[in-house]
Amino acid sequence: MVSPIFDPVVVQQKIDVLTKRDNEFAQRAEEIERVRQIQKYGAPRPYEFEPNTSQVHVTNWVHRGWLRPLRFVYRNTPRSLRTILKRLWV
Repeated sequence: MVSPIFDPVVVQQKIDVLTKRDNEFAQRAEEIERVRQIQKYGAPRPYEFEPNTSQVHVTNWVHRGWLRPLRFVYRNTPRSLRTILKRLWV
């Protein structure tokens, strides 16, 4: 016998209730954001992601020309030696 807690009909009903609540919260959040944009900009705007430039600046130095020979040597060393170098570097 299946426990009433795990009965598929009861579980589906609970999922339906949660889906309905989630949709209501999403509509409420969209309305709040639309009102905020109208107050701030005069009209609703489509959302645009800002470019993530923090990671670009962090990793750009790796691709400089003078590092190419060092990267080549490092990549072609045995793995055990690379792990030792990593441990010593940190």
